[in-house]
Amino acid sequence: MLDLIPEHLRLFVVIGGLLLTLLLMASLSQKYEQYIATKRKAANQIMVVAQQIEAVLDKTQGVGLPQGIGKILRNELLARYITIRQIFPRQPQLNQLIQQAQERARAESEGSDAVNGAAITSIALLNRYIVGVNEAIGLFNNQLLGRSISAVERKTHQLKLLDFQLMAAHRFYTRSATDLAQKGEWQQGMKSVRALESFLFSKPKATPLAGQLRTETRELVLAMNDHRLPGQGAPSTAIGLPT
Repeated sequence: MLDLIPEHLRLFVVIGGLLLTLLLMASLSQKYEQYIATKRKAANQIMVVAQQIEAVLDKTQGVGLPQGIGKILRNELLARYITIRQIFPRQPQLNQLIQQAQERARAESEGSDAVNGAAITSIALLNRYIVGVNEAIGLFNNQLLGRSISAVERKTHQLKLLDFQLMAAHRFYTRSATDLAQKGEWQQGMKSVRALESFLFSKPKATPLAGQLRTETRELVLAMNDHRLPGQGAPSTAIGLPT
């Protein structure tokens, strides 16, 4: 083919062909890099939420989650790891994550109707649990979990989570106040009750339980002001007359 081209132009044709080949290769390489970058971005977005789910499960462990929510979290976590493996099938560490997620999803309890207050033995553990529940509410609020879940179901799960948060705070602070009162440390006990009152009233009165806990806390405040516990009679102030 080069024989048909004048000899003095052949060098330009060869160089031009090489340049076209290089440009084509560069274009293909750039597209491949863009393709890999897109896959990596998608996998990272999926992994970020997976890590958020892991954090929620860790922070709420032992204290508990409402019925069904733990299962939703575990199944969503498993689905995300499987999706990442589909994007990057040659990542052996994903197989271990998937196997672990499968085992934990099968072992996850159905949940409970109440928190395990005995597991909250310090204010630090209470705060950790509250943060974990807030993060769970946020996941449902941002529609990052269970995309087949309806808006009504999402709202129901969020309200259940809020109830568990309020219940955890109520049990911890009430127990703390009662223990202090029984030792005669009424002032310190009142601080616990006030902390509970502040927390409860910082949250929306969105469920019957929220209203009930507010009422019980008001009663506890009134009782503690009289140096007694709810259900106990007020201390006698009568002065005995001489006989």
